[in-house]
Amino acid sequence: MDAGTIRGLGTLLVFLAFVGLAIWVFSGRRKQDFDEANLLPFADDPEALAKLNAQKKQEKGPEQ
Repeated sequence: MDAGTIRGLGTLLVFLAFVGLAIWVFSGRRKQDFDEANLLPFADDPEALAKLNAQKKQEKGPEQ
């Protein structure tokens, strides 16, 4: 194998890793995990967390 083939295989490997990561990130099954991680900066501030939860309930609308 020459250097061009090794570089091509490296590029292919990085591309496949990118596609796999994109699928993992945008998967619908991961939404709850990412929503929880989104609130981590507010974990030490109960007042801010309460406001965010109230806002989230308003966005959902009335439960049926």
